Amino acid sequence: MLALFAARPTRTLCRTFTSAHSPRRENIGVLKAYGKPVATIFLWSALTYMSFQAVWNTLYFDEIKLETEAKIDDLQAELKRLEH
Repeated sequence: MLALFAARPTRTLCRTFTSAHSPRRENIGVLKAYGKPVATIFLWSALTYMSFQAVWNTLYFDEIKLETEAKIDDLQAELKRLEH
């Protein structure tokens, strides 16, 4: 029984690399290897940037609103003072 397994030919894989060193194939390999991680990092960084920008804009406009309301209150108080 062992002799049957030993006599079987082994399976070999042969690949021909005729154009394996062409620049086009190397570029495709680089894009396949690094394209998805670079795109993922780019998308996450863009999303983070836009999120921080939205938060910053909200805080900035709230600050402007508070400053404007304070200025209005000061002007109203000065107007009341001048009327009396």
